[in-house]
Amino acid sequence: MKSLEESITGSLDGTNTGILRFLPYLLQDLREIGADPETMTRLIREHIRKDNLRVLDLGCGKGAVSVRIAMEGQHTVRGIDAVPEFIREAEEWADNNHVSDRCSFEVGDIRTVIRELKGFDVAILGAIGPVLGDLEVTLNEVKDALNVPGYVLLDDGYIEDDLETDYDRALRKSEFLRQIDAAGFTVVHEELFGRDRLTETDGPIFDSIKKRAAELTAQYPEQAARFRNYVDNQAYETRMLETVITTGTWLLVTGRC
Repeated sequence: MKSLEESITGSLDGTNTGILRFLPYLLQDLREIGADPETMTRLIREHIRKDNLRVLDLGCGKGAVSVRIAMEGQHTVRGIDAVPEFIREAEEWADNNHVSDRCSFEVGDIRTVIRELKGFDVAILGAIGPVLGDLEVTLNEVKDALNVPGYVLLDDGYIEDDLETDYDRALRKSEFLRQIDAAGFTVVHEELFGRDRLTETDGPIFDSIKKRAAELTAQYPEQAARFRNYVDNQAYETRMLETVITTGTWLLVTGRC
């Protein structure tokens, strides 16, 4: 198993754990790290149609999805992330939006905490990558924390089966769907994100990270290569998202229809 530091770094598109202590600074301008809160909240509203849901947000980041869901009806959300700075921001965001009574956030390693959790109606997997294992393993781990029926909101992506590419950080479409089925889930709804949307949103995100990396380079010139590597990796991942990977949000339910 990868170390916690390696898992965190990888989930945020880094390749070297030395960047970990700088990630809160590099990502300070970004409230949403990965999943789109509005999409996830809307899918709950349209397809689950139940109030007072117990929601588990694994790798919750700064709480953007958790807080938005808590603002909808009387849902309660428990968010877990391994980065203390992100959890502090999540708590502040919940307080600013007057949902602190319905949101709880904690610093923790979701790879171990998940085994102790039970009784949730919905689990959020918001672009956290293979932190718990491949998709099938991840869904099997999460399933044990869910009620029956239980739902998963998965922000992820796949590569079309016939697309020629050497990129290997995403599953092919057929394997992506096979692993969902093998874990005992059914796709309730698939919402794919168009290339235009990604291009529009990814540009400002990359510019912000590049700006903060330049500031860190000025402050820590001996770390310049590390910051440059992170920016280059962000540029590569952004290019893959815009040209190779089909991204979206999937609402899954336990069992087969």
